[in-house]
Amino acid sequence: MTTKPELIARMEALLQNEDLEHTAELVDAVKESYEALVAEAQHAATVAAGEPPAEGAEAPAQAPIESAPLGDEDDKRFKQLVDAFHTKVNEVRRRKAKEEADNLAAKLAVMEELKALIHQEENIGSAFQRFKDLQEKWKTIGPVPQQAYRDLQRDFAHLLDDFFYHIRIYKELRDHDLKKNTALKQALIADMEAVQRVGSVKEAEALVKEYQEKWHQIGPVVKEEWEAVRDRFWNATRVVYERIHEYYKARRTEHETNLAAKQALIDKVQALVEQSAEVAVKDWKALTDQVLEAQNAWKSIGFATKKDNERIWKEFRNTCNAFFDRKKQYFDALKDQFKGAREKKQALLDQALALKDSTEWRQTADKLKSLQQQWKEAGSAGPRDEQKLWNRFREACDAFFAARKAHFDKLDGEQAEHLKAREALLTELEGFAHTGDRNADLDTLKNFSKRWLECGRVSPKHFDTLQDRYRAALDKHYGQLKVEGEERRRAQFHDHVENLKSAPDGRDRIERETRFVKRKIEEMENELRQFENKMGMFNFKSASGEAMRKELEKQADRTRRDVERLREQHKQLVKELRQA
Repeated sequence: MTTKPELIARMEALLQNEDLEHTAELVDAVKESYEALVAEAQHAATVAAGEPPAEGAEAPAQAPIESAPLGDEDDKRFKQLVDAFHTKVNEVRRRKAKEEADNLAAKLAVMEELKALIHQEENIGSAFQRFKDLQEKWKTIGPVPQQAYRDLQRDFAHLLDDFFYHIRIYKELRDHDLKKNTALKQALIADMEAVQRVGSVKEAEALVKEYQEKWHQIGPVVKEEWEAVRDRFWNATRVVYERIHEYYKARRTEHETNLAAKQALIDKVQALVEQSAEVAVKDWKALTDQVLEAQNAWKSIGFATKKDNERIWKEFRNTCNAFFDRKKQYFDALKDQFKGAREKKQALLDQALALKDSTEWRQTADKLKSLQQQWKEAGSAGPRDEQKLWNRFREACDAFFAARKAHFDKLDGEQAEHLKAREALLTELEGFAHTGDRNADLDTLKNFSKRWLECGRVSPKHFDTLQDRYRAALDKHYGQLKVEGEERRRAQFHDHVENLKSAPDGRDRIERETRFVKRKIEEMENELRQFENKMGMFNFKSASGEAMRKELEKQADRTRRDVERLREQHKQLVKELRQA
């Protein structure tokens, strides 16, 4: 494949050619090859930087070097050479236009002199010499503007004819020149007919102009052959021009077809841009493939019409850029969303890892269930991280719940044994018969309480039923032994606390009991304050009033003793909480 430096060297060589207009096709070919290299480089860079993985935007092919982004010093140098070529061509064309205008004025002046010679000169010898001078002067004058060329040559040819036939030069000279001119024009006709077989239309176009110029310079032919010679030359010329016109007509048709095809690709990509406004992640690949397909199709389409080629290319490029800009915005936002979800789930994972070895089964299970719900609500962390984070999070949760299951499976077995022991002890307690020795029976009941506490924990669904039976049996025996007053209350409170501690949720029950006792103390202290306020409102001077005062004071004393007792119980409960 030709490299950029080689194409630059070729362009520099072409710029040395003096006939720049006839090197235009070669310059266009070099320029098209260089633009193809630039398009391929841009495509490779776009693919390398594309997003998401395995997808990427491809720059449309063959952007004009005049408007394409310059990627390196070669691009800058080549653009300078192209600009230099255009500048030189434009300068040549400006000079050519001025020269043609000056030449037209000069030829018109020659024609005016020729007209004066035809109508005013009477000396045939001097007239003929002057005619030759004007004819030579006409030949030395360069080309004229194309739009004036045909009329100018026709008028000049008429003047030549008028000169020869009007002045009536010597017949011998005239016949000699006419025959010579006839031979020259017949040879020129053969050359014009050969142009019909020239392969290059550009070359044929240059030759037909050259031969027409020679035709008009040759002069008149034998009168009898004039029409045949003329018709044969112009018929051959018309055939060449018809070929040229067909060529340019076909080129225009091809360019218009290419323009329509390129506009259809723009419409297709524009529809994809509008469709991309509401698509999911899975839809982007299909849309991108269609845009890339359109870009590849663009490469295979030739140039559009000259006036539209640059415009249509910019429109296609901008439409493709709009699609890939929207795609980039979408995936940038998706990345931010993934990042937020990833950070949330990493935090949840850290919490789960911190809890997986916990033995606070109920609280930790509730926390992990809450983390699992938060995990569901956090959204996806993206294809790269979601599964890895989830696997680690699930492993942490599974580790805790597996440990909890193993613990409670073991605990269920132990509690089943404890249940049997407590039921056996209850049966023994309920069937206990007093010996008649009160102290010995009290010691036996205390021993029952000790053994009850040593039986171990049972399932919560059995605890309350067993505890009710146990308390009823003790109350029955203590009642039979007539244990009353403070002693019984202390024994009952001690048994009550021990029972609370032995429950599966012992600490929670002691906490609730502590709060209950504290509220009871506050209620009774409030009652005492209300009592003291009421005492100041009554008159106790009568005998019945005095009796009422003593009764109220007794009630107040009982309340104070109860408050003290409850305070002692509260202290004992707080102590048990600290030791739990």
